[in-house]
Amino acid sequence: MAKPLIGISCGLDPVRSQLALPIEYAEALAAAGALPVLIPPLADLRSAKAYCRGLDGVILSGGPDIRASRYGQANHSAMTILPARREDWDLALAQELLAHSSKPLMGICLGCQEMNVAAGGTLYRHIPDDLPTALEHRRTRPPAETWHDVELVADALLYSLLGSTSIRCNSSHHQAVGRLAVPFQAIAHSSDGVIEAFTLREAGGRFLLALQWHPERIWQQPYQLKLFQALVAAC
Repeated sequence: MAKPLIGISCGLDPVRSQLALPIEYAEALAAAGALPVLIPPLADLRSAKAYCRGLDGVILSGGPDIRASRYGQANHSAMTILPARREDWDLALAQELLAHSSKPLMGICLGCQEMNVAAGGTLYRHIPDDLPTALEHRRTRPPAETWHDVELVADALLYSLLGSTSIRCNSSHHQAVGRLAVPFQAIAHSSDGVIEAFTLREAGGRFLLALQWHPERIWQQPYQLKLFQALVAAC
């Protein structure tokens, strides 16, 4: 049986004109039984449709911040803005995947936020200011991880995959999902109420999973590897 081809959206270093992607994304997919395919941020946004047709599944990867004007706000001084070419491409790809595809889709950190914005939702621009009583969600001493518990909604997708109501996850973000877009339902939260994962409200058999943490960095942990295995199994 052929291994599924799963694309991973890539970062972009515009100064060096190079693609950028942590190898852990590819390693996690390979360990789960897929062949990873890199998706570069092309200038021709119409190519997003061809990628959606040609791949068996897609991961929207992590990265810096989407311009807040994409969801009707002004940029915060703490934001690090994506290169315009990547932002345009990622959102075009996300919109194509959400509106015109039934392929399995996973969003990780920025990818999770892109999915929400592409579907009409908003973001908290900087958690320490927008949610002053929230936990520390940033990676304050890299390469060391910041950790906190994530509570899973009973009988929802993550619970069914992992068989647990709580898991320990890494955390490396200063933004988060604000108003959740209409097609989605939250399926995991941190103790401060921040949405840590969502899926489709009416999946109709489609696998779609958006995660605010970085499972690729800790994919050797059984719970985290199961997430990539579920994506591969859905292809």
